[in-house]
Amino acid sequence: MAPTTITNVRIFDGDKINDQRSSISFDPCTGLIVPETDAATLIDGSSCTLLPGLWDTHVHLSNPTAQSLSDSLALCKDMIEHGITTAIDCGNLPSAHQQILQNTSTAPDILYVNKFATSTGSTHSKFQMAGPSSIVDTVEDAVAFVDERVKQGAHYIKIVADLPGPNQQVINQLSRCAHAHGKMTIVHASRNAAFLMALRAEPPVSVITHVPMDEPLTHEQAEVMKEKGIVSVPTLVMMETLAASGRFPNVSFVSAMESAKALHNAGVPILVGTDSNQSTVARVKHGEAVWREMELLQKVGLSNVEILRAATGLPAVLLGLNERGAVKVGKRADFVLVRGDPTTDIGALKEVVGVWKAGVEVFREGDAVTGKE
Repeated sequence: MAPTTITNVRIFDGDKINDQRSSISFDPCTGLIVPETDAATLIDGSSCTLLPGLWDTHVHLSNPTAQSLSDSLALCKDMIEHGITTAIDCGNLPSAHQQILQNTSTAPDILYVNKFATSTGSTHSKFQMAGPSSIVDTVEDAVAFVDERVKQGAHYIKIVADLPGPNQQVINQLSRCAHAHGKMTIVHASRNAAFLMALRAEPPVSVITHVPMDEPLTHEQAEVMKEKGIVSVPTLVMMETLAASGRFPNVSFVSAMESAKALHNAGVPILVGTDSNQSTVARVKHGEAVWREMELLQKVGLSNVEILRAATGLPAVLLGLNERGAVKVGKRADFVLVRGDPTTDIGALKEVVGVWKAGVEVFREGDAVTGKE
């Protein structure tokens, strides 16, 4: 396969926009961006912007009960068609599905937690997808849990902080073991007390996903998160969905938004993640939920450029995949081409013209990407 060149295109390189029209070449054989070359395939990027492929840093490709491989493949296709080329599955996708999706061109690169750590009696322990291997009640359990996740090839270690849930000593041990194996930690925390447990963990955890819905974070708590270098994935679209469902007492979307504002004002790095899932309790659609998440991040106070960074360059740097997330020679050729300029109108991301994964075209305008069930 010969190199491809996209010509006359505006480029957001993962950090900033280049308003000068440029050309970019990439090689589908190596999957990398290459110096501009005479290419057999030319694509006119007039009136378009090229960005690194988008990230969704929090998805679920399996139901709390069960889900077929064909369902997972369809969800992955939805994400690709919305420009998402990298995603983190945050809970219990079957290992057999993981291996197949990793070799599927019409799926994003899926990073896995394999299993999440919770404890006896917690809300998450009652999910059918949890199972005995997710129960971590003691520091000894924590050691065994992390060892098994590493053996299973998990990219990250996920911990569910909640009350009831793993105590502080167990959370600390999970973090300690993950660090010892060179693994980053992702902690679920959607209530203030659980969030504080995540903040107190030593060594510090890497990412806290969700924001409190019962009591907003204070500026002082947000400052602690900033000082410890912890990353936020607030999943505001999920917080909005939970609050709107009316099924959960004592939850407030206002609290979630105020918490996210406190984190942004403190300078905590914020990444785009949706918690998209197929459950009947709080369904969030794969792919299109990224658009709503970005709209909510605008309301929090992030600029369009900050939002684009949160979906491209920042997750690549902060989550350990520096080979992608930038439109630069030598980087992985994951792209989304959109009509318009999302730095001035974030809604331009809805006008997907084409998507490339490792230099191979995986979607081209013509298939509808809105209103899918």
